[in-house]
Amino acid sequence: MMATPRLRSSWISLICHAGLGIAVMVTVAAILCEALATEAYHIPSGSMAPALRGHHRKCACPRCGQEIVVGRAADDRYATGDARYYRNAFCPNCGLSPIPIADVRESRGDQVLVNRMAYRLRSPSRWEIVVFRLFGTFYIKRILGLPGEVIEIRDGDLYVNGSLCRKSFVEARRMRILMFDQAKVPQNIGWRDRWEARGSVSADGAMVSLDGRRSAAMLTYRNFLLDERKCEPIRDEYAHNAGLRGDSECVHDFWVETEIEVSAGSGTLALRLCDGHDWVDVTLPIGTREKITTSASTVKSSSAVRTLERSERRVTLEPSRRYLVEVAFVDRRLSVAIDGEVLLSADLPEAKNSAGVARPFQVHADGVAATLHGLRLYRDVHYSQHGKNAVRGASVRLGSDQYFMLGDNSPQSEDSRFWPDDGCVPFSELIGPVTSVRGK
Repeated sequence: MMATPRLRSSWISLICHAGLGIAVMVTVAAILCEALATEAYHIPSGSMAPALRGHHRKCACPRCGQEIVVGRAADDRYATGDARYYRNAFCPNCGLSPIPIADVRESRGDQVLVNRMAYRLRSPSRWEIVVFRLFGTFYIKRILGLPGEVIEIRDGDLYVNGSLCRKSFVEARRMRILMFDQAKVPQNIGWRDRWEARGSVSADGAMVSLDGRRSAAMLTYRNFLLDERKCEPIRDEYAHNAGLRGDSECVHDFWVETEIEVSAGSGTLALRLCDGHDWVDVTLPIGTREKITTSASTVKSSSAVRTLERSERRVTLEPSRRYLVEVAFVDRRLSVAIDGEVLLSADLPEAKNSAGVARPFQVHADGVAATLHGLRLYRDVHYSQHGKNAVRGASVRLGSDQYFMLGDNSPQSEDSRFWPDDGCVPFSELIGPVTSVRGK
């Protein structure tokens, strides 16, 4: 017997109500599972700065407006904010010091949510941030070494089983540290001293402009200290630490990000980065659709240029349109992305005895006029040689269930470099990975 229209309507209504009920139950179950699987932890110290902030004070630089975050000084145990503890605080962008950070009220550290069930379903991954127990204390660090590996820190980088461990473009982006923002212009003095110019160029305001239509134009960024009036190699300094350690180390891995707008001409625009051993060049086609080309030359012999990778597809930067261009030279890996899409990646051989870098970035314009908006320079996390494990030529062999943990704020981090038992952390002590951060 066929159902009547009224009966069909009743069945449809019943099914719809049942479906709605199931959807509600699934949603409630998901919320309950998440609540049971996650746990909140408070971050008191700055060993993972700037990714995670411990107790800190925050203000805008009086000269350039850059946000400055300074962690509670180790000697300021009772958070008094006594100015003597913060007299070396500085702006990471323009270098202004001292900063009136002691006059600012202290803020609590970040709160993170940790998935306690994650490692029952999967294995821990390199570069992820985790919470774990050790010596009766909770720690939060980043996983660098995985079970069975031989770990060593050389010149700020991670070596696994004797080979340089390279981060992916996404991993490097998550860990990059801002060191210069062209849009945050120091009052009265500008950025003129941060740039060396050749040809028709301008870099005194918030934009960098080059006109290479008549003759090639070039701008070179230099780490010029505005107050000391000198140029020095870039070091692993953290504004969060309210001062530069005397045993700081030179850094070598850099990243440039900018919006490029071509106004006229047909030719090439080249972005260059230096890590103290090599210059790498990324040549972007303007006006004609071509492949992006990359090349490299050593600092000691700039004339010996060797070709690297070309992009698989042809691209062009069209006039009067802005393109977000990112070039990273991190862990001896050159990566290029336009509008968020990684178009090529090239690995260079491992390098030894890299020199300090005072001029990490150049831009060349040949046959075109272009403006770079919102140019920012970043550096990678640099792991220092402090401690005893996996540093200064020593290595650590991890067991079948052991991990090696380091903090991003390497000069101020108590981590696997210092701990007994070669700094090895057993899997049984891992609580879970950080899934979200509150308090930024």
